[in-house]
Amino acid sequence: MCGVYDALRLFPFSMAVGVCSGFGILGGCAAAVVCIVCGALFGFAFLPSWWTLLPIYALAFRFGSGAASVAVLLGGVFAFLLSLLPQEKRKLLFTPSVLAGFWLSAAFTTTALQTTNYFGIGAVGGTVREIFADYISLGFHPNWRGILYGTIVMVVLITYPRKFKQFSKKLSAAFVALAVTLPLHLALVPRAEGSPVDEVGAFSWQNLFGGAFFAGEIPRSAVPAILCAGLSLALLMTRELPDKPIQGLSVASLGCGALGGVPVCTDGTPRTALSALVCTVVTAVLYLIPGLSRMPVHALAVVLIVTGWQKVPWGAIAHAFKGGVRSIVSFICAVSLPVLLGVHYAVPLLVAVSVLFPDQENRKGCR
Repeated sequence: MCGVYDALRLFPFSMAVGVCSGFGILGGCAAAVVCIVCGALFGFAFLPSWWTLLPIYALAFRFGSGAASVAVLLGGVFAFLLSLLPQEKRKLLFTPSVLAGFWLSAAFTTTALQTTNYFGIGAVGGTVREIFADYISLGFHPNWRGILYGTIVMVVLITYPRKFKQFSKKLSAAFVALAVTLPLHLALVPRAEGSPVDEVGAFSWQNLFGGAFFAGEIPRSAVPAILCAGLSLALLMTRELPDKPIQGLSVASLGCGALGGVPVCTDGTPRTALSALVCTVVTAVLYLIPGLSRMPVHALAVVLIVTGWQKVPWGAIAHAFKGGVRSIVSFICAVSLPVLLGVHYAVPLLVAVSVLFPDQENRKGCR
């Protein structure tokens, strides 16, 4: 049953992250396959997640999914190198105030980047500043049918775990939200032709290698962003994990990069080979659901937005303001840098802030 539960968590996020990142539904499916295979090999639960999307989001839109795939591949290399550090040292790379500020900024950044999909505005850009600039130039012209679907998903994601606490641990809120939205859309709009909302579209097997590692030309101007995105991905993935899950995670990231899939993460939860096999079968069946290509993009965007805000550690934010001037300044840097510079550039700088200006409780460890 663990394999079934993992599949119900993996499926909606692999599809949402793939579609909303610019990789497409095939990129999400490739990530799901890599998660499953690596889970069987290493005995851990590997899942695509909303925050691993952020460092490579700008690359996919600015330079194409090929450049983003290279960053995912480099993330695997850097993750393996970080696994050579003791776990206690890795934890010091992000002080508590910096980490609390980053999660808050990551939720805001996710909201800014995905609002264009939620409202159907059509703005483009890989950073908050670019998205806002495009919002201003385009004006606000929402797609109200898409907002209806997105709002339904938002209500389900917020209320379902509270009303059905035990059941939500087995059947994820994201899966329930999409299971409600897709039939509703199919009933209201039976034919794909002339659909009033953006849909994920069918698999394009001709473009299977369109985002793969060796496909497409990568300009020199993309190299700094690729390096920073790969390093940021590794730093975010490995901070609190012991060595064995990180080594498996590095292999998963290499596989996703080679296949043109989105990055993955793990919570380090052990899984058996049988669990991984069941997850494989269930996930494959879910991706073969009739009419899945009709899924509204608006619904997938809200899955990422709500998840981002639900992950914000509000208690840690309150603690950051009680830690003195050093802690407050670190928190402000962690909130502002991802918004101003983009997550791919901001994360290495935040690590530098953590090392140079540690919180009070981390000073002894940093020495």
